Amino acid sequence: MATVDYFLSGDPEVAKQHLHAALQEQGFTVTTRPTGQWAAERGSKQKTFWLGAFAGKAQHLVFTVDFMLHGDQLVARIDRPTGHGAMAGAVGVARSNKAFSEVDQAIGTRLTNHGILANVVHA
Repeated sequence: MATVDYFLSGDPEVAKQHLHAALQEQGFTVTTRPTGQWAAERGSKQKTFWLGAFAGKAQHLVFTVDFMLHGDQLVARIDRPTGHGAMAGAVGVARSNKAFSEVDQAIGTRLTNHGILANVVHA
């Protein structure tokens, strides 16, 4: 599992708005689950199932975002499950890894530009 923890400063709701916007800019639809966790999803399950590695940018991807407090600081944790993208074979796993890196970069850049990112930890 690839995980990135973003330690956020300032108003938590403003930080969440910027995080949400960064995911949308990368083509993800964000839905809130009953637990408060976000599911960031893009691509097509059907195309990924039928086309596998040939699904290209339409490959189905789902990342999760959990929120927690560290002291008085909001932490947003983005997860990509191990082997995610395996339905599209080795190429799909590589594409999933690349997409996760791109999302990480986009989120980090946006949060830094708005003065919200206090720290980031990659695990």
